[in-house]
This record gives sequence, C-alpha cells and structure tokens, in this order.
Amino acid sequence: MSDLRVPPEQGPGVDDTYRMPRAVRAAQVIAVLLALIGLVCTASSGWLLGSRSAIQTAVPFVPAWLLGLVALTFHSVGQSVRIGAILLAVLNMLWTVPSITDGHPPGPLGPIASLVVIVLLFRRESRDWFEPSPW
Repeated sequence: MSDLRVPPEQGPGVDDTYRMPRAVRAAQVIAVLLALIGLVCTASSGWLLGSRSAIQTAVPFVPAWLLGLVALTFHSVGQSVRIGAILLAVLNMLWTVPSITDGHPPGPLGPIASLVVIVLLFRRESRDWFEPSPW
C-alpha cells in the first residue's frame, strides 16, 4: 500500500456540475471585496472626519455595494443574475471614473475591479454555470 492519498471515485452518476467554476468564484470574491473596501473606507472616513465626509466617501461605492449583494446570489440559477451583475459592474465602472480625477476612493480600483468582473462573467464556463443544460 502506498502512502499517497488518492480520493475515491465518485461513482457513475456524480459530476462537478454543482461546484462553482473558478471564474465565477473569482468574480464573486472581487465584487464582495470591493464592497467591503467601500464599507471600510466609509466607516473610517466617518470615524476620522465626520458624517459629511462619510457620505461623500459612500456615494461612489453605492454601485459596488449593490454588485457585492448580487455577487452573494451567484449560487442562484439563471442568466438574470449574471446579466444583472454585469450591468451593475458597468454602472460601477462608469460611476467611479470621476473619483480617479478627484482623488477620492475607490480611485482606479473601481473601474479595474469592475472590468475584471465583467471579463470573468463573460467566459463560457460562467455562462454555463448560470444557465445549466436542460435535464
């Protein structure tokens, strides 16, 4: 007997269709991290500079928070979740471009993260995950 741990075979009827593809998981992690960064920036701005500064910091992160909430529903089946996430990522990208020139958060992180989420959700494995083949 060898010391190598070989996983047992799953059987004839079991496959990996229930597992989230890496592209979808990466898009989900990026969207949730961007939303968490927005929460941290808003909370720290409010704590250090007051509520007016917190509101000014929070406004550019509103689409990122919505995208983070939609990303938490990526386990749902249906193209509407994927298309909604793509549209929110486009909105976030357009919404956060002025923050680059103003020098406010999220700066270039918002459009870059949104572009990465869009590219990941347009991959074939992402489309197949959200719209599984019929039985």
